[in-house]
Amino acid sequence: MSTHKKHSNHTNHSKKTPPKAAQAPAPLSSASESKPSGSSKTVAAVAVKPNANVRMALLLVLVVAAFFGAYRFAQAAGSATADQTTGVAGAVAQASSAIGSATGSGGGGGCCGGGGAPIEGAATVEGNIQKISIDMSSGSYNPNVIKLKAGVPTEITFGQSSGCTAEVVSSDLGFQEDLSSGPRVVKLQGLAAGTYNFACGMNMVTGQIVVE
Repeated sequence: MSTHKKHSNHTNHSKKTPPKAAQAPAPLSSASESKPSGSSKTVAAVAVKPNANVRMALLLVLVVAAFFGAYRFAQAAGSATADQTTGVAGAVAQASSAIGSATGSGGGGGCCGGGGAPIEGAATVEGNIQKISIDMSSGSYNPNVIKLKAGVPTEITFGQSSGCTAEVVSSDLGFQEDLSSGPRVVKLQGLAAGTYNFACGMNMVTGQIVVE
């Protein structure tokens, strides 16, 4: 009897459930693990965007600088060309003025704007024609005011010339002569009383024919 109880107690003791082992701490969830990864991507994106903006800004600055540089260069080149042109024109005007002063001649104006007092000259009548010669050696007309008699046929001899006085033109009387190769004679029928103009081909050196 006692032996049977001992065996039963031993059996009951062996059937007792062993104590539960301590549970290990739960691993971090996938959501918590993904947070650092998402944060790093966001930081990288934020870091990339400013760099792209900076590059675009630098590119824009370079384009604007290149545009203004080209504009300033073109402006400087145009200014230099204008200065050179002005210098050449001024030199020509000074040379013409010096020639006029040295020769003491007047005329309807030296080339490129020079001028002087009117010089009168009357034609001489030979038979039934009145004649007069115009000296062009000074680069202007000498005389530059020609006195003629009304109704008398006229011959005006213009001397050889060059430069802007290489051509003599009169729209009032309808003649145009090239003086570069030698003197030219302009023949006119008897003119009515009045004043008629003539000039060089550039209309800078002028003269008058006064018919009385």
